[in-house]
Formats: sequence, C-alpha cells, structure tokens
Amino acid sequence: MLQGIKDLAASQGFKGEYFADELLWATVPEEEWDGGPPLSHLIAAKYYTRAIAMHRGLGVNVTINSFFQEPFLAPIHNICDILAGAEPIDIMLSLEGEAANVMHYAFALPNGGRLVALWTNGEVVKDNPGVSATLTIDSISAQRVIGIDVLNSLEQELITETENGNLIIRNLLVNDYPIIIKFSDTTSS
Repeated sequence: MLQGIKDLAASQGFKGEYFADELLWATVPEEEWDGGPPLSHLIAAKYYTRAIAMHRGLGVNVTINSFFQEPFLAPIHNICDILAGAEPIDIMLSLEGEAANVMHYAFALPNGGRLVALWTNGEVVKDNPGVSATLTIDSISAQRVIGIDVLNSLEQELITETENGNLIIRNLLVNDYPIIIKFSDTTSS
C-alpha cells in the first residue's frame, strides 16, 4: 500500500520526503480506542522495530509517540541508531530452511558498509524461538559480518562462507522481529 502511495505521488510530480508518524501499538487501555486490546511492551516493541525497518527500507522517515512504549524503549532506540544515515538499496538474497514469510530490506551506510534487516512476518508472540535458515547474498563479499539483535541489544560476529562470489551465512536464526546483518568492508562482484 505504501509503495502504491509513493508511486501515485511521484506520477503527480511529488518530489518531497515521506513521513510515517501514526505508528501506534497501545500498551495501556484507552477509551474509545478501536485498535484492539493493549499489547505487552515486548510485543509492541517487536511490531515497532518491524515497522521502522520496513518504512526506512521503503525510503520513508518514521516518528513515533514513545508514551505507550515507556519504559521499554531500548529496541526502538537500537534500530533507530543502527539505521541512522542508512539509505535503502536493492539487494539480491535468498533464504533456505525453515523460515517462511520473511521480510527483508537492505541499506547502504555512509561508510560503504551494508545492512540487511530480516524477520519472519507472521504473528508476533512473546516467546518466539526463531527459525534456522541459510542466507545467501548474491555478488557480495565482506571482511566482517555482524548479527545485531535489536530487541536484546546483542551483537555477534557471524561465520560466513563465499561460494561462487556469493556470501553465505548458515544457521542464521530469524526471529519475529528484525535481526540486522551488518557487512563491513564490502565489495560487489
């Protein structure tokens, strides 16, 4: 739907910026709120991080009202800090394994690095164990690849392989919230 809005606006000559400023997952009961029952802060954080990654991946700026998410703002800060200065790019990748209905967006960093945000796009649940997958990114190599868990504020260097000019990450755990793969010192083949 968002891409359709952007396409229509461009066809009418719009050349400005796009903003998403009505992202809201209520975590407390609100009178006259018809958006469903309140969510836990954890579930809301997963939806917020998905929405931020998706909107930024589509070239849309994002603002949120953090009132409902206090005191669990760290995941939102984490993804915003990681995506600061990142610009959306197209990238060819494939996933093999148990992960189904996976969303992904890729970004270029000002220093030449690359990011890929990916997550399973089903219903968000409290205790999602994640699913294992093999990620292949076409025609890229990197000196260092880091996996970033925005929900738990964790970073880990990932083991990679190169095969036929493609970068491969095996046994990647894909969750129901964005995991960011950061590629440093990248080259395209």
